[in-house]
Amino acid sequence: MSSESTFVDVHGARTEILRGGAGSPVLYLHSAGGSFWGAFLDRLSDRFSVVAPTLPGFGRSEGLERIDTIADLVFHTVDLLDALGLDRIPVVGLSLGGWLAAELAVQHRERVSKLVLIDAVGLKVEGAPITEFFLADAAEARSLLFGDPNSEIAKQLVPDDPPPEVLEEVLKAREATARVAWNPYLHDPKLRDRLYRVKAPTLVVWGEDDRLVSLAHGEAYARGISGAKLVTIPGTGHAPSLEKPEDTARAVIDFLAS
Repeated sequence: MSSESTFVDVHGARTEILRGGAGSPVLYLHSAGGSFWGAFLDRLSDRFSVVAPTLPGFGRSEGLERIDTIADLVFHTVDLLDALGLDRIPVVGLSLGGWLAAELAVQHRERVSKLVLIDAVGLKVEGAPITEFFLADAAEARSLLFGDPNSEIAKQLVPDDPPPEVLEEVLKAREATARVAWNPYLHDPKLRDRLYRVKAPTLVVWGEDDRLVSLAHGEAYARGISGAKLVTIPGTGHAPSLEKPEDTARAVIDFLAS
């Protein structure tokens, strides 16, 4: 299933939205790798109307000059929901997008009907630090992100010699991520103690072999959110939705449709 790209004004910032599918809407928040429509969102859009905004500073979305913290991204996302006329909606987030989804469910729980966190950053877990990523070269990045760093999908998404236009997008994405995640590194020191505020039914999905953000973080999210369910996807690393999109989508769809 193909997606379409549209733009919406979010408090003066031009924001790109990828959309696809039909049925009830689901908000998808992308990772630090940026926004693109792949097999996972294809499967999700078989059942739902997927709304996948590109965050400020990524791709063709504007407004990065307003973003200094994860709280700023939360404000932007609430303004985006208002601009789209979406009130209470299921939210699915991957990595950076999972962190944003968790913060949204903590701070504006009336806007989130169900919550899915896929290998979400955002927490500080003693004894399980998030691995340094910003300075990783292509080979190191593949090792951190994928259960099989030599797979075709790993080499396709993180090539050794990307063309100039792809490298430009990578650098833009890292700059946008660094605005909210450099210091403190990829977490909100107060988030873990505030997870009790999440009232939405929650599914935590984790790559069994995540070497960037270990399973201990998924377990911390599941313990901190009342009633949360944790499932692991064998043979995947930090992005199970990329390595095993069918398996990941099946877990997410079963949860959202239940």
